[in-house]
Amino acid sequence: MVNYILLYKIRKRVKKILKDKIADGELATTETSCLGCLADDISWEIYYLLKDREEGEE
Repeated sequence: MVNYILLYKIRKRVKKILKDKIADGELATTETSCLGCLADDISWEIYYLLKDREEGEE
């Protein structure tokens, strides 16, 4: 089962990191860039990595 609270916390942190990197000029964006979409994709990947790690420890 997906833990949406954990996923939301991950997404919020990822989005903040991305905004900070963009502000510092470390990431290039365009007018059509979707920061939320990128944050969602990265968040899901992190979530699955954490979930796999938890299952491996059991």
